Amino acid sequence: MILTARRLEKLQEVQEVLRRELPGKESQVHVITSDVSKEETVVELFEKIDKLDGGKGLDLLVNNAGIMAPGPVEDLTAADMKKVLDVNVVGPFLCAREAMKRMKAAGGGRIINIASISSISPRPNGATYTTSKFAMQGLSYSLALEGRAHNIAVGSIHPGNVQSELLSPEVIAERERTEGFIQPEDVASCVLTMANLPYSANVLDLTVIPTKQPLVGRG
Repeated sequence: MILTARRLEKLQEVQEVLRRELPGKESQVHVITSDVSKEETVVELFEKIDKLDGGKGLDLLVNNAGIMAPGPVEDLTAADMKKVLDVNVVGPFLCAREAMKRMKAAGGGRIINIASISSISPRPNGATYTTSKFAMQGLSYSLALEGRAHNIAVGSIHPGNVQSELLSPEVIAERERTEGFIQPEDVASCVLTMANLPYSANVLDLTVIPTKQPLVGRG
């Protein structure tokens, strides 16, 4: 199991938790810092994975990196849009590209993209994030189509409200009052459900939201 993100301290925190929860497999939990928005860094990441893997082959990729640049359209810059697209779309594309090379050679695999219900129904002041998640959906469908002939299953999970660093305390308080939140563990359970399927079965789209959160007809 290999975890990657930009901040080493965060990776190490998760690594310690997993090592405690996976007795006997502590040595199999590795962390590598990487910036998925940079092509050369992603190529280097997968080269490091090849060395750690010992030639066993990559069988699962979970794309979970994501950022926001909220605000009214008239207040946003081209740099805001580019930054979000680089992380939320280009990053998953680059990781999927490198993963698919290895999965094709291994005879199959699975890619799970963490998208958002924003790819279905936008919120106000979310143009950059919403655009990126619609693009992620197109990427996922394209990957699923190209992977089909190679026994590579590709699907997306679309979470609703999940508390994270992406949301301000004020937004969290308001949504807690009006819509509620699911837990990160709920999303993780969806990932495990998809990951445990045989490659012959694919969940193309899975939406998981708080029971009280409006989706159809929200504004």
